[in-house]
Amino acid sequence: MTPAADPRNRWLRRLIGYCWRYPRLVTFALLGSLVATVVAVIIPLIQRDIVNNAILSHRQPIWIGATLLIIAALIAFGGVFTRRYLGGRMSLDVQHDLRTEMFAALSRLDGARQDQLHTGQIVSRSISDVNMIQGLLAMVPFLLGNILLFFLSLIAMAVLSPLLTLVALAVGPVLFAISLASRNKLFPATWDAQQHAANVAGVVDGAVTGVRVVKGFGQEEQEVERLEGAGRLLYAARVRAVRLMARYNPSLQAIPALGQVGVLAFGGWLAIRGAINLGTFFAFSSYIGQLVGPVRALSGLITLGQEARASVIRVFEVIDSRPVLTEKPGAIELPAGASELELDEVTFGYVPSEPVLRGLSLRVAPGETVAVVGTSGSGKSTISLLLPRFYDVNGGAVRIGGHDVRNLTLDSLRAAIGLV
Repeated sequence: MTPAADPRNRWLRRLIGYCWRYPRLVTFALLGSLVATVVAVIIPLIQRDIVNNAILSHRQPIWIGATLLIIAALIAFGGVFTRRYLGGRMSLDVQHDLRTEMFAALSRLDGARQDQLHTGQIVSRSISDVNMIQGLLAMVPFLLGNILLFFLSLIAMAVLSPLLTLVALAVGPVLFAISLASRNKLFPATWDAQQHAANVAGVVDGAVTGVRVVKGFGQEEQEVERLEGAGRLLYAARVRAVRLMARYNPSLQAIPALGQVGVLAFGGWLAIRGAINLGTFFAFSSYIGQLVGPVRALSGLITLGQEARASVIRVFEVIDSRPVLTEKPGAIELPAGASELELDEVTFGYVPSEPVLRGLSLRVAPGETVAVVGTSGSGKSTISLLLPRFYDVNGGAVRIGGHDVRNLTLDSLRAAIGLV
């Protein structure tokens, strides 16, 4: 399947365009994520104030800080609920749009393009790949909130203790290097696995739809062997992808934890020496704990993002498919009531060098009923495919109401023809 325009370099921009078809859902989901993130950044500061002013120095009653924490928790709940609900609705709407456009793209393909389709690939892309995209989009507000939380927490940490912040950032270059290496290897592996999954679906579909032929010719064992072969290739591709994930994901999750241990140990030492107060150390510890979640979420995004990227590209390849046959400039509509059918010295072959029809001439007058009878492979179905112009003849002409079908608009032509 050759796309009209290569979507590989612009898949993210196009996907954002699909999301922005629902600006209200996107805006309020992001606002909910923003509110939840800001509250998450404020909570450690409230805890710091409680420790310093209510517990250690007794300068204020503890109920003030406790009330603020309850209010912050309620606001955070509202933000998270809005983010999850509206983000989920947006992802489902985009999923519906993608499936609808895939169906529309398949419906407008001509016979030559449809001959190039593999059922397993279409089934896999319209179900598994679209579901993968929906899962990614549902997580987008959460992931953007995590990114914002990461940077806001760093700013708050830098204000509380610049030295401890530098220690926390020491693991950043290592994480970046691992993330870059995993990105370059995970995408090809996941793409290959998804292709093999589609091949397995194609083998199953072919065996199920043609089960009578398989049984009639006693080919059950051959079909089982085909399925086993495709299954082994899929298994190998999946194992390869899992092996790469197992290589990189533990490192991406363990390194931030090691950095957290170092920061807490150094921060505890500073607190014991009096370089920072206990409330600041407590707040800093909370921020460090909050940073681990976003880092792990982003490490998971590297894996999910590569799988979703492959899925988006595969879906857009279907949507961007275009028919070989197009309307001529200035094509006319088939006049109402035009019913005379004429095949004039028609020559046609699905492979031009192997014609199925040679010099076929046939005229059916209005109101006349004609039955075309012949052996299997003689071209009966081919005639029915030439009438609505799923294929163009290699020689001669097909006319309806005296009009060559190549000079008619496809919509008016096919609206006048019924196929059973």
